[in-house]
Amino acid sequence: MKRVLYSLFLVASLMYAKDDGTIRVAGPVASISHPIFKMIDDDMLKNINKKIEFRLWQNPDELRAMILKKEIDFVALPTNVAANLYNKNQPIKLTSVPVWGILEIVSSDEAISSLEDLKNEEIIVPFRADMPDIILQVLIKKLGYDFKADYKLRYVPTPPDAMQLLLLRRAKHVLLAEPVTSMIMRKTGSFPISVVSPTLFRKVDLEKEWGRAFNIKPRIPLAGLASLGEVEKEVIEEFNEAYERALLWCIENPKEAGELVSKGIPSLTKEAIMDAFTHVKFDFKTAKDSKDELNDFFEIILEHEPKLIGDKIPNDEFYSGEGN
Repeated sequence: MKRVLYSLFLVASLMYAKDDGTIRVAGPVASISHPIFKMIDDDMLKNINKKIEFRLWQNPDELRAMILKKEIDFVALPTNVAANLYNKNQPIKLTSVPVWGILEIVSSDEAISSLEDLKNEEIIVPFRADMPDIILQVLIKKLGYDFKADYKLRYVPTPPDAMQLLLLRRAKHVLLAEPVTSMIMRKTGSFPISVVSPTLFRKVDLEKEWGRAFNIKPRIPLAGLASLGEVEKEVIEEFNEAYERALLWCIENPKEAGELVSKGIPSLTKEAIMDAFTHVKFDFKTAKDSKDELNDFFEIILEHEPKLIGDKIPNDEFYSGEGN
């Protein structure tokens, strides 16, 4: 009898949790997640009687678990991961693309200004065969070089591993993404690390190199927001509008944004978050308005590393998550 009562209580609790007026949003520590904390702080979905709850995902396995358990309504994630999940029949649809540039090569050599300058040089790259690595390889090939013969790409497991090599002068050039780039720039300028670490420079902007190589706008649709399951059209529209307002506030008030976000993600310093808002290329676009640029980007990825997007270009249904 106790087991029956417990089961009924559990079912009732789950039903209540699903319908309790809370919009659950999952995101990584990256800049794509940061405006969500302004949305929470200002109660930006109160017009539709919804509260927002943020849940951090730290790796793709955690994200997949959240999706499989139907724990979240929206998710901030790399666009290729969204495409990959969609192509594997997960109930995910893109709603917007706000982040179009986060990748830079940080160097201790002030003379470096382009990828050509790094020919025959060692470049430290975190996450082998992941999106930043593939973008770097595609760029090198597009510029007429062989990334194996003409460049020395040395892989490390994580960005902190790459940071350590730079700080200890065991590497000169490292591929990093914001806000990690801002964190390491801050570290090298502060005592006592400044005593032993080299002076570092933001030298090669990969989005600018992408534009130069492909003769297009210097930007890449890197990170977006997506809805999970059957989220109502009204909720999606309100969420998009609130996120865009929160993003603009963060861009205009980077110091205050840094203080706000660091409370929600203590592993990031408020100074690094503030700096990142001045370096990330933000441009809020709906899924529909991003479709052409995303498809062009996915076509390039499909040619070089198809598994990153699930071995095919997503169909039009993937872009229908914005509620239009």
